[in-house]
Amino acid sequence: MLFFLISPTPAHAFNLLEFLFPTTQMVNSTRSAPGPALAPEVVSNNTYSNTLVGNTIICNGQTSIGKTWPPVQQDTGTTDSNGNHIYEYVPYDANGPITGQMDVKNLSNNYYRDFQTFFARGSIKCTEAEVKDAFTDFNADGSSASLRATSSRQIAYYRSQLLVEVAQSLNQKNPVDTVVQDYQIAWSCGGTCQELTTSSDTSSCRPVYLSELLFGLQNESLYYSTSNSTPTTFPSDIISAINSYYPTSYSSRSKGKTFSPLSVDTYKLMYNQINFVPKGNVNSQVTVVNYNGYDQNSDSPINPVPTTFNRTLPNAAAATSDVGNLTFMTYSGQNNLPGASLCDNVTTNSESAQDQTVDASIPLYVNGTIKSNVPPGTTYSKTIHTDVSSTTDDQVVTNAQINEKAYANLIPASTLKNKNLSTAAFSSTTTTNQNNPIPDPGNRADLLYQQMKSYLRPASWP
Repeated sequence: MLFFLISPTPAHAFNLLEFLFPTTQMVNSTRSAPGPALAPEVVSNNTYSNTLVGNTIICNGQTSIGKTWPPVQQDTGTTDSNGNHIYEYVPYDANGPITGQMDVKNLSNNYYRDFQTFFARGSIKCTEAEVKDAFTDFNADGSSASLRATSSRQIAYYRSQLLVEVAQSLNQKNPVDTVVQDYQIAWSCGGTCQELTTSSDTSSCRPVYLSELLFGLQNESLYYSTSNSTPTTFPSDIISAINSYYPTSYSSRSKGKTFSPLSVDTYKLMYNQINFVPKGNVNSQVTVVNYNGYDQNSDSPINPVPTTFNRTLPNAAAATSDVGNLTFMTYSGQNNLPGASLCDNVTTNSESAQDQTVDASIPLYVNGTIKSNVPPGTTYSKTIHTDVSSTTDDQVVTNAQINEKAYANLIPASTLKNKNLSTAAFSSTTTTNQNNPIPDPGNRADLLYQQMKSYLRPASWP
């Protein structure tokens, strides 16, 4: 079994990893066809693929905001013997708003980045020689463990199913809750394939998206309805959708670029490189309850205003892939590691986050008069708790457990025990949201990955 290793030259490895896996800073996202890829492993920074309709996990909790009002003085209209105005303390009303902010932009662990690196990496090469080099390359731009350790028959099945989901993801009139995105895989420059990360000028080139392979290979017998079935051409409804998408919708999406097909041989070369583990971003959500009033009799906020914010998780589509994709690293009957609860037993991760979601803080507020007639000379303080909840696709959580099992199989039992890896917290928060119920799954999977990686490279490598 062959696995990903980091380049032995420290400076080169750092630069290459930063190029292929740059820090991801998400912008406000929508469920739509993504724009051009930032890099092979960061396929879009402005879209997410799932609608969060269906099976989700919600973590509930509270955050707090507060305010202090100083004593109020009023001019009495008189002066002392020196002519100075005389002030006196008077009753006052402690009026809102009480405001605050909740920072949720920093991911608390590198779970998504690690999964993408180990299972879903690999970019499209444009020549057979480059394809062969990439498969035997253990650097960051080589093939992933999922392609190296899965039978060709299973890969053929998974690839065909991935392309079907790609076609479904294009249907924006009737959205399909899928984790797959139609991401860019290469450039077409005058009908010639060019790698996505090419350093040459691509202003006259057009983007090649994953769905284009369905267009170019629609007459080929590449579709498997099951892993044991005989391959056929892709279903007619899928091909019909693709043929209606190209070229009209393609040109609109690609800012007027003219579509012209590549050769069938080029499409076949690309198809045989597809990693069946999907790429892209997955949505999660944070809901806060603010208040447009305050009842002094009950000493509680009233008129709730629930507001939901999208919190896109970069590279998380890979983490929601079919759990069957990881069976090559688990065994039948293997149990999950204990205590895999998303909402409970959350640890705080103090490390600086490499990847970020929407670059904004969530505003918190309570309006109204909080207390009337505060006694003269009195400082008044009030802290109010507001409800917060976070919603996560349960497939992300389920596959984090599968990932844990896969990684744990490559780590000695003595190490798992001595380093308390099996009992580490399943999810984590950042230092900025540690008091809020916004956990990121995969904390323990991240720790296991780091340990596993250390066993898969020579000790002399940093």
